[in-house]
Amino acid sequence: MGGGGGYRRSREGCWTFRGSAHYQFHLVKSSVARQYVPPEMPLVELNGYTLGGFYYANYEDSPAGPMDELVVLSGLVWNAPTSCAWASHVFVDKRSAVSHGKRVFGLPSRLSTFGKGREGKTESVTLRAAGSPVLELKRGRREGGGGSGGPKINFHLPSFSGRTRHKPELLKYDLDLSATIQPCKGYGVTKPATGLGGSKRGRRLAEHLGSILSGRRLASFAFKDMVMRVKHPEVVERGETGGGKGKRRLGLGAAT
Repeated sequence: MGGGGGYRRSREGCWTFRGSAHYQFHLVKSSVARQYVPPEMPLVELNGYTLGGFYYANYEDSPAGPMDELVVLSGLVWNAPTSCAWASHVFVDKRSAVSHGKRVFGLPSRLSTFGKGREGKTESVTLRAAGSPVLELKRGRREGGGGSGGPKINFHLPSFSGRTRHKPELLKYDLDLSATIQPCKGYGVTKPATGLGGSKRGRRLAEHLGSILSGRRLASFAFKDMVMRVKHPEVVERGETGGGKGKRRLGLGAAT
């Protein structure tokens, strides 16, 4: 999500993305989530687990042009009076988006490739980063195209980022999203076999992703006719993150 060379901002002063996406929720062990969530952010959890998963988007248009993005969400953090997901890993296939994500939003963005395949009734996506395949998504293909049902829903999602080498401050930004949303078939998540050809960094990254996404899959949703507008981040002042000592009870009312 960035500014600067090759990355367009809309006339409304935000960055606009149009396309479709798959949002999948997994249980994540709190001990794993804590490795990626800043220590001052209260974690929403129940019985040693928090809520995470991934967001996989295919943008027909974005500030960097057509683009694929996969965001791994390592846990749910408290931001009174609601909660939001913490993005621990961001993968995009446009170099300008990597630069923008790092320099403007303090996101852990990586330049990646998305290998898409179909074999029989199975569709797959292989994510490559750091010189290695690091994640594989597989699911059965839907018969008849899946239809276009589901309600049109508008979201306003406050989000956090930062605490990186490029942006050591904690940042907060607003994200407005409109899409037709319906339940869909989920992806099976596996760690690809890298053999001897994968890089050490790639193997380590695959281990990290596997630890986050190995928990039970809870639900999956397809976002169609999606329009997402992301506003410029602001630095979070001390005491703005909801307070409390690190824990909030996970309930059905928690929103991302």
